[in-house]
Amino acid sequence: MAQVLFRHRGPVSIGYIPRGPVLAGDRSALFEALVKEVDAVCRDRRAISLLVEPDGRLGLSGTYKAAGFVRSWDAFQPVRTVKVPLLDDQALLDQMHQKTRYNVRLAQRRGVVVERRDGDEDAINTFYELLADTAQRNEFGIHQWSYYADFMRIFGERALLLFAVIDGTIAAGLIVARFAHEAIYMYGGSSTAFRAHGAAFLLQFEAMRWARDQGCSRYDLWGIPLQDPGSSEDARRMAGTHGDDWRGLYNFKVRFGGEIVSYPSPMERRYHPVLSWLGRHATILRG
Repeated sequence: MAQVLFRHRGPVSIGYIPRGPVLAGDRSALFEALVKEVDAVCRDRRAISLLVEPDGRLGLSGTYKAAGFVRSWDAFQPVRTVKVPLLDDQALLDQMHQKTRYNVRLAQRRGVVVERRDGDEDAINTFYELLADTAQRNEFGIHQWSYYADFMRIFGERALLLFAVIDGTIAAGLIVARFAHEAIYMYGGSSTAFRAHGAAFLLQFEAMRWARDQGCSRYDLWGIPLQDPGSSEDARRMAGTHGDDWRGLYNFKVRFGGEIVSYPSPMERRYHPVLSWLGRHATILRG
């Protein structure tokens, strides 16, 4: 199976398969058959190209070109991530970097309280304020408020919204969703004014415990840079995260332990090569 999304501009469109397709069985034969069905859908939508970001091995026996694809340099999903095995509490802590483990315990000692909230309007408002604060501080874009409200509504009990509270003040929040045996850290934000006490570290620890109790075996921290970044941190402070500088984010995530997972390169199927090139420069896909 595959989910195909389309972005339209005038009479044409570009198709997009995020983190797919999903194949079970003879991958090579299934992929070839599925592509034929996807091609038919793309023709109906007047797609000039199809971008595919695989979640795993597709079973191609030859090159991308032999399968009718070319390698794409457009990646919209993270190209690497960190997946943490969900063990018992002590084993979870033991696999962390000592500084991360220290911050989790620091938050516990200093009385940071973790609260679970439903996706009601007040909770989404609070989370969105934290997210907007973080986006401004770290220079990245976010969706509209309704996007996060819809996310919580659609996933329901399979989603988790947590807040870290310090002396009655909400200091940080995150949203996690579970899919079968895996839980994924989707969004997080923190207050610029109340960032101490290890609140963000304790939130992740509690989210991992929740995921484990829901039957998940792995926790996906969702996205680190393609290359391991150099670090300018000294012994006292972790490097920050600003715009394209992901050192702080990288260090924060990899220090929870687990395995660094790399996804296959994005693939592009060009139905109209010239129009595909023009469409890319006209930003049909990015909008």
